[in-house]
Amino acid sequence: MDENQELRQEEINLMDLIFYCLEKWRWIVVVMIILAVLAGAYKYRGTVQENQAKQKEAEEALELAKAEEVDNKDVNDVKVDMQSVELYEQAIAENKAALDKQKEYMDTSAVMEMDPYHVSTGTLSYALDGTDHVDSLVASYNAYVSDGRMAESLHKAESDISVTDLRYLTSFSNSFTPLYKIGSGQGIEGSAPENTVFQIRLRMPDQSSCRKYLKAAHESIVAYSAELRAELGEHNLTLLASSQSESMDSDIKAYQDNTRTACITAVKNLQTLRTELDALKSTAVIPEQPDETGTIEIDLANPKTAAVKYAIVGLVLGVFAVCFVLMLMYMMGGKLRNTDNFNARFGMPLIGAVRTPGKKKKLFGFIDNLVLRLKEGAYASIGYEEQIKMAASNVQAAIARNSDGTLTKVMLAGTVAEKDAADLCARLSAELQGISLSPYMQIVYQSSALKDLENYDGVLFLEKKGTSDASLILQERKSASDRNVIILGAIVLY
Repeated sequence: MDENQELRQEEINLMDLIFYCLEKWRWIVVVMIILAVLAGAYKYRGTVQENQAKQKEAEEALELAKAEEVDNKDVNDVKVDMQSVELYEQAIAENKAALDKQKEYMDTSAVMEMDPYHVSTGTLSYALDGTDHVDSLVASYNAYVSDGRMAESLHKAESDISVTDLRYLTSFSNSFTPLYKIGSGQGIEGSAPENTVFQIRLRMPDQSSCRKYLKAAHESIVAYSAELRAELGEHNLTLLASSQSESMDSDIKAYQDNTRTACITAVKNLQTLRTELDALKSTAVIPEQPDETGTIEIDLANPKTAAVKYAIVGLVLGVFAVCFVLMLMYMMGGKLRNTDNFNARFGMPLIGAVRTPGKKKKLFGFIDNLVLRLKEGAYASIGYEEQIKMAASNVQAAIARNSDGTLTKVMLAGTVAEKDAADLCARLSAELQGISLSPYMQIVYQSSALKDLENYDGVLFLEKKGTSDASLILQERKSASDRNVIILGAIVLY
């Protein structure tokens, strides 16, 4: 209990605390950014709401002022005029959106770019033998072409032309004619022929695209025919002919003319609506913001400027908040933070301090290196291997001081994880010739290691800054002292 009290009463090294905070600069930056964003967003939202409240108050004052000034029109006239303006603005927005879509279609449509006087037409002729359900099969093939499924299939095979244009450019025709006969009841009954012929026609900009899409159309019909065999029954579909020709197409010319005319009409309608809106605004009684000259001036705060100011305050608060938390962690964590006066605090000498090499490069690692050099000065330039050799030399000197050559077995113990001390233990074993070093053990956690302590001449503790608990270091040192084992000292990793 006295030892714990001594730890709590240990004076705080201010410089060590400052460097501890600097080493956590990433935490500081993250919290600064979060608080800055939250503070800025809060102020921005608050400023916008204040401006909206001021505008609402001004509008209410405006309505009262205009109610006294309007002589020829009453309040209902004002409301009607405002509603009319809103309807015109809505109609203009809708017409503009529709006009943009029309222009986009005209710019991208393959049909609109075709030369109607030189249209390449491809025709696929098929013979269909379907016994007693030819009518259902013809209707199915017609639906497949007309409802866009064939267009989607063609677009998957050749994506040069859109699905919308392919639906327009693809057509179906057939020679199916129902037959009628006199039934057993002397009534007229309908019957279907056992076979018929139908055609699929494709209109394309040129012969090359016509050949490609004719091939894709034939493959699509063949695939669909296989589906119909499973759904409606067996039937035979035979390709009779596949032909191409070039001709003038009046339907495409009329379609192009009608589309362009509709676009021109839409432009004129939009211009008319805008003219009528301007005329309405010039004659309507629409409230304005009156002051001495007929207007009301509202002093609105700039939400961006206010948000930036609060963001700066958030950055400053973030620094203080994180530093305060880090200070509490430093003071109350009970970890080994400072190696100054190590002998006085723990009753054993500090033999060496070894900086573990970084396993991976971190983002903005040069800042970490800068903090390290500011903290350690010239010692930061000493390499890891050299630090190990210096620590091993100090261990040899400690062994020589504490024995006359009879100390040959040394236990390596500590409170850090075994993986953190594994590399240091291996390198010490290679450097210390003639000394038998034990595997790394944790005598405060392992009863077997504590019992095995008596079999060694001395003990060397391996600790780590920021990880080892100060109270556990005192406990393991006391355990070694109680068993009359020579304590060589401690090597601290950081």
